[in-house]
Amino acid sequence: MKKTYLLMALLCMVCGTAGIVRGDIVTRSQGEAAADFARRYAPKDSEMTEKVVETEVFGAKRAVIAFYKLEFQAKYDYTEVHGYLYIPRDGDEYDRILINNFEEEGATPKIEAVFFANADKDAARELIVICSWRQEHYDVDGTLYATYIFDDIGRDKIPERLTYLKKISERVSGGCDCNYRDKTKPDKRFETAVQVRTGLKKLGYR
Repeated sequence: MKKTYLLMALLCMVCGTAGIVRGDIVTRSQGEAAADFARRYAPKDSEMTEKVVETEVFGAKRAVIAFYKLEFQAKYDYTEVHGYLYIPRDGDEYDRILINNFEEEGATPKIEAVFFANADKDAARELIVICSWRQEHYDVDGTLYATYIFDDIGRDKIPERLTYLKKISERVSGGCDCNYRDKTKPDKRFETAVQVRTGLKKLGYR
C-alpha cells in the first residue's frame, strides 16, 4: 500500500512539473468576448489597458493579446505594462504566455501599436509592439518611441515568455519626437506600424 501511495505521489510531481514547463493553461468560456476573457486572467492588482487584440498568430486562430498596467512601490512609485499572449489549444483551453514587461522611461509606457511582420530569416512573421512615453523635462519635451520585436513560436513547444529580438528591434526603433533646448532635430522615423514595416523592408525582410 505504501508503494502505491509513493507511486501516485511521484506521478503527481511529474504531471505538475510538466504543467509548469508548458506555462499557464487557462480556460475561455463559450462565446466569451476577448476583452472579458483577458480581464478574468489579469495579473493581481492590475488594470486593463485599451489594447486587447484577437487575431491569428503563429498559426493559431483566435489568439488573444492583452496588456495590463501594474503599479509598484520601491524607492519610488512606478508603473509597468505587462503584455500577455493567449494561444488556443484543444477545446476551450489556452496557453498564457508573457510577451514582455514594458518599463517606465520617464513616464508610464503606452502601447501605440501591435502588429506582425517578418524580421528574421524564416518565413514566419514576428510579433511587434510599439511603445511610447511622454517626456517633460527641462531639456526635452515630447514623446519617446521604441519598437519591440518578438520571435515567432512553434505549436510543438510553448514557452513561458516570448523571445525578444534586441538587435533588429533597435534598428527600427524610434527616437524622440521632441523639442530640444539645444535645437536637436526630432527623430520621427519609427512611430507607426507603417514606418516600422517600411524600415524592415529596407533591411531586406519581406
